[in-house]
Amino acid sequence: MPSPPPDLLAQLLKDVERTSGMEITCTRDCEVLSEELRAFDGRFPVSVSTLRRCFGLIEAKGSFSQTTLNTLARYVGHPSFRAWSSNLQDSATAVNARNLAQFSGLGKVNLSPEATAASAQPTEMPSARRGADDVMPKSAVEAQAIVESFIHRFADPKQFHLSPKEFSILKAAVFDIYERGNFDVAQWMQVVSHEHLLRFVVEQFPPLDFMSTFGWPMVEAFNDVFRAPSDAMYGHGILASGLVARDEPWSRVLNHLPQLNALNPGIHPLVQARAIGMQLLAAQEGNSRDSTWEQAKSLALLGLREDKNIWPRWAHQNCYFAFNLADWAVLSRDREIIEVVSGNIQAFRAEQDWYNRSGTIETILSIRQVWNWISLDRKDDALQLMESVEWPILHSFEVRTLGMWYHAARLVLGLAPKELCEANLRYAVNLTGYSGFGRRIQALVENHGLG
Repeated sequence: MPSPPPDLLAQLLKDVERTSGMEITCTRDCEVLSEELRAFDGRFPVSVSTLRRCFGLIEAKGSFSQTTLNTLARYVGHPSFRAWSSNLQDSATAVNARNLAQFSGLGKVNLSPEATAASAQPTEMPSARRGADDVMPKSAVEAQAIVESFIHRFADPKQFHLSPKEFSILKAAVFDIYERGNFDVAQWMQVVSHEHLLRFVVEQFPPLDFMSTFGWPMVEAFNDVFRAPSDAMYGHGILASGLVARDEPWSRVLNHLPQLNALNPGIHPLVQARAIGMQLLAAQEGNSRDSTWEQAKSLALLGLREDKNIWPRWAHQNCYFAFNLADWAVLSRDREIIEVVSGNIQAFRAEQDWYNRSGTIETILSIRQVWNWISLDRKDDALQLMESVEWPILHSFEVRTLGMWYHAARLVLGLAPKELCEANLRYAVNLTGYSGFGRRIQALVENHGLG
């Protein structure tokens, strides 16, 4: 297929730059964009050299493949290059950053009069360079409208494809709904009726802070539909962690807790780390066979030390295995595992691309590392790091649970009055209903002489 006309290709590349939030002017920009395209859809990567040719940094000999054109078009929110080009004349939204009214699809959705009135005025789509606060819905009605439009727009799985900006807006809306605790039952049933949307919502927006309320039936609905080994480990792992958090008996936890005998390179490391961490805690608290501890510890150390050899490259974007094993290792009080987790986090931070750093992930990793160092009797290191933590964090589906760890660490390190830290810790426990986490974290505090 011949290359598209230069002006058409130039317009597509402008859309790519607008979506990525940066102007592509050098090879390093192409490297960053190539990684972002790979993270967006790993099935269709675009090489750095191809991007350099596209953006005119080196001479373009020959035409660009249909695969490359389709990948770029999907990145900016269209099913294919053909769909993007045919819509170019019909909608200015393919040229300009989409606005919130277009994303909400208000003309296609039967909304209440209040919702229609609240969303009647077009709102500029937040720039990728603006703060997270700018993406948040202005009201519960607006958040519901965004989710409603998402359901109607993507009910057909063949049309299901969000641009990065659309994903950010949807995430903010779901987060707002979670925070308000007002997920409309009728709206949720619409999600459940479309398997691809059910999978997307539960996997991308796991209700980690809300397993005492609406989160439980959400994940149960996921488990009723998706039963492949990887899906079962994901869904039942979240249910098991919710039971541990709520201080339910281990007999109930073990009914859901996935049992791993080996690490699986085809299953997300975060999912396996959660299961292994709970196995460690169950054994440490005397609720499994003696052999379970040794097996779980062996798998934990193997995953930490050989992660780059076990899982593909995408699995290391956010230090997933150590990231999700860290809090369970601290609760299990295994010094050897904690030391290796700490080393993995330090190594990840030393080699991470600065451009792709996430403020939320950085804060969570810092809190994890603070507790690693507290557990390893390195309080000076913990204190120095804790003083740099920015709190609270935005758009995290476990911010309330993290609040327990945050305020308990400030108590241990003497960064705030004891009464204030204890009050904040109790508040986080009451907010989540996670008395099990609260009890265990309080025990860690007492272990360091501050109970």
